[in-house]
Amino acid sequence: MCEGMSSWILTHQCVVVLFIYCMPICQAFLPNFWSRVLTLSWDSNTHQYMTEQAILNITMETLSKMMERQHDVNNEELVDLVSLICLFQYTGLGRGFWHAVGEVASANAEMDFLSSTCSDPVYHFDSERVEGATQMLREFWGRTVLLTQAKEYQGARRSLGQLFHSLQDFYSHSNWVEMGQQAVYLHLLHPEEPSVPVETPTCAECYRFSCYNNLLEEMIHQTEPLLTTGYFSAYPVKPPGKCSHGGILDSSRHQGAEGGINKDSTSPLFSPHHYLHKEAAHLATTATLRVLQDLRNEVGPKSFFRSEQPPALVFVMDTTGSMFEEITAARLRALSIIQAREKSQRTSLPGTFILVPFHDPGFGPVMETDDPYQFMQYMEDLAALGGGDEPEMCLSALQLALTHSPPLSEIFVFTDASPKDHHLQSAVQALILEKQTKVNFLLTEDLSHTGRGKGMRTRKRRESLPPGRFSLYSSLSSLSGGMTIFTTKTDIHNVSAIVEDTTTSSKVESTGNTRGPKDLEAIGRFLKKI
Repeated sequence: MCEGMSSWILTHQCVVVLFIYCMPICQAFLPNFWSRVLTLSWDSNTHQYMTEQAILNITMETLSKMMERQHDVNNEELVDLVSLICLFQYTGLGRGFWHAVGEVASANAEMDFLSSTCSDPVYHFDSERVEGATQMLREFWGRTVLLTQAKEYQGARRSLGQLFHSLQDFYSHSNWVEMGQQAVYLHLLHPEEPSVPVETPTCAECYRFSCYNNLLEEMIHQTEPLLTTGYFSAYPVKPPGKCSHGGILDSSRHQGAEGGINKDSTSPLFSPHHYLHKEAAHLATTATLRVLQDLRNEVGPKSFFRSEQPPALVFVMDTTGSMFEEITAARLRALSIIQAREKSQRTSLPGTFILVPFHDPGFGPVMETDDPYQFMQYMEDLAALGGGDEPEMCLSALQLALTHSPPLSEIFVFTDASPKDHHLQSAVQALILEKQTKVNFLLTEDLSHTGRGKGMRTRKRRESLPPGRFSLYSSLSSLSGGMTIFTTKTDIHNVSAIVEDTTTSSKVESTGNTRGPKDLEAIGRFLKKI
């Protein structure tokens, strides 16, 4: 038995050494699942877990409220309500939803890894920088609201994740829990007056891993809250008698007063107040949910849930004179998708419709709308005019489409010309990988086609065109997981059915989501009721 115990202790020591060398010297709630594994504190709540729980809770809460209101709204409100229900049906169980959640959680966890934020006490409520950290929280809040209102949803998710990190750290790094507080500190984001760090000693000496009652009596029994937070590492210098963050990664723990007060984990090696971890995590999760509720009330439910933005349906259209058949086919397919999804109870419309035309030498503008019938009007206004030669500005238009579309969208490019702007290949490839967007090319060429309609002209004969002129399209579609389809003018209407088939296919859950089957089943039950 002694041998077994010694082996376990040795293993734990090895894991701790591995954690110290693999993780940055930065302390907060553990960032994610793997840090919980490395510290062997299996029951610790991580930044990732608390963030995901809060987002799931706000989603369930909103769904419940929507169900309660569905019989008590006027016609205009009913339209908005149906729109929101469709949005939940499209994203609730799909990879788009979990990708958005993952972006928020990743931005949160990254605060412990980025050199610009890891060691700055203002981002973690360390070293009694309460006033500066509160100001930083309000800046994150204002930025998140502005980005959401401007439909810059990816930036809004990043800002929201950063806000959550600092907010959650407050409850672990301060003496708020030790005061016996059971509610969140609302003044952090809506302060009526600034929080001022105390100038007197705050902690007593503690020479053990677990520190009980090391906060001075006057710090925890106050009529008015008297906040303090622990000092971490060598900067800023810890004054005598102040509390340390504590734990084996904190070099300031050996300076008077020795010990620490952090509640980041359930492990006494890393958290001297580990026994209050659950209380701190509960308040941090509650505060995170409160921020989400405030954000929903500030920007409205529709804009709020656009921050969990579903993929867009994107058309990139060559509008030169020979493209009459392709434009007609694209119009019919777009209309077919819209009509089919309006009639179906199991599918819904994409969140955004985007159209980007191009020819030579022009491309754009980007036409973006949430209204499917406005999108159809954009399609109707397209005219196949001019052109008649090779090549065209296809990659410039594709770059615009990728820049303006949300992650995980699907883009359909209709053209019969090779790209003139080869120099954009690397930029387009980078955007495809960043946005995880699927790009499909529908390429037509029919040398026997003489053109129909005003302004129609046939492109140069095959003999004058290089045989591998479409190879770049094939490379881009392969990189993105899309398709390159070659067809003729006469077959384009049949081949374009691929647009409908792929956009209405079953949604794939992101492999990165950490929800269990019970959570997904619960969401599913709500959606079925709606």
